[in-house]
Amino acid sequence: MEIFISWSGSRSHAVATALHDWLPKIINDLRPWLSSADIGKGARWSVDVAARLNAAKAGIICLTPNNLHSDWILFEAGALSKAVENANVCTFLIGLEPSDLEPPLSQFQATKAEEADILKLLQTLNQGLGENALPREHVAGAFEMGWPKLKSDLEKIPADETSSRPVRSERQLLEEILDLVRGQSRPAIASLTEEDRESVVKARAAKIIFESGTAQSFRTRKEGSGLRIDVTGRGGGEYVVTIPRDLQVEEIEKCVSAQLPTNEVPPATDGKTAGP
Repeated sequence: MEIFISWSGSRSHAVATALHDWLPKIINDLRPWLSSADIGKGARWSVDVAARLNAAKAGIICLTPNNLHSDWILFEAGALSKAVENANVCTFLIGLEPSDLEPPLSQFQATKAEEADILKLLQTLNQGLGENALPREHVAGAFEMGWPKLKSDLEKIPADETSSRPVRSERQLLEEILDLVRGQSRPAIASLTEEDRESVVKARAAKIIFESGTAQSFRTRKEGSGLRIDVTGRGGGEYVVTIPRDLQVEEIEKCVSAQLPTNEVPPATDGKTAGP
């Protein structure tokens, strides 16, 4: 089973590397993919990353306090949520608690870098193998033998960087990946099913809303021929974003941005309560 491991920053990368090397030693049918380890010299990294995101059957997002708001992490998390069932995508927390996460990262099952949680993660990945899954007791036994090695590697993980970030030029990488994905998906949105188009609209709108720093949570629902997004602001107020059904996907950013509050979010006027 292909597992896409997402990382950003040296601490996150060290954890991702440890998992990449360790997982297939415990369950042979697990095939973790890590950009720094598996892209050959001379290969077009953007092509490989896009292909692996599309092929992934599971995903592990390595999070530290320093990369929670990384553009790269958010992009790969969004791509994984579209390509893989949420049950098979998890956040792997280093120096964090599940309560530290905000949407969209909080939608995934969180795994702490602790023995009991990592065993649960391993059992979940094993179940994803379907007919090739190993008996639970077999996985537990293999984990018991292999845990000391992973524990030792995790204990050697360096602290988060204190210098300015990002380590990778995330904005440039993100734009290149998006350009590639757009190029591979033509004839673009017109050829998507209604369900897929709605997913694309929701994902792009959510990214813009959360990047604006005005949202704590939101709820999306159909309204008429378009979409309505009820947003709970960080200050406790609420606001609404509407997206017409016939809006071109390329115009979503402009449409959503124009409806974002510029000052404190005012209270809702329709008596509705937004929620995740």
